[in-house]
Amino acid sequence: MMFKGHSISKQKKVEGEALVTNDLIAFWAGTDWETGEIVEVGHEARGQNMKGKILVFPAGKGGAGETFGYYYLYRSNCAPLAMVCNKAQRTTVSGAILTNTPMIYGFKENIVENIRTGDIVSVDGEKGEIEIIKKAKS
Repeated sequence: MMFKGHSISKQKKVEGEALVTNDLIAFWAGTDWETGEIVEVGHEARGQNMKGKILVFPAGKGGAGETFGYYYLYRSNCAPLAMVCNKAQRTTVSGAILTNTPMIYGFKENIVENIRTGDIVSVDGEKGEIEIIKKAKS
């Protein structure tokens, strides 16, 4: 299954396990920068770890601190391999650009409804394409 969107940081093609959430992601106050764990109270993915995963989410949330929050995750080697979202929030885009993290957004489909946690996906930043390589076991 292939999805086409708009790409940020076009230098990388990565493959990995998806972590999918229906909730917006706050990189400043909602994540533990030293572990990659989502810690926001009430977040559906609280306790899940984004380190080394393909993070699939509707959009980022928050203000200018979000860019720094993502940068701290990256510096701690706890950031996701790539970010895939329905809508690009400018502070999330800034974090992707600053760290050269592949980020694809703006799909015709609701990407959060088409990829499941545990799916193995390929993110091609150059082409702006996401491919589900292997579906997660039910």
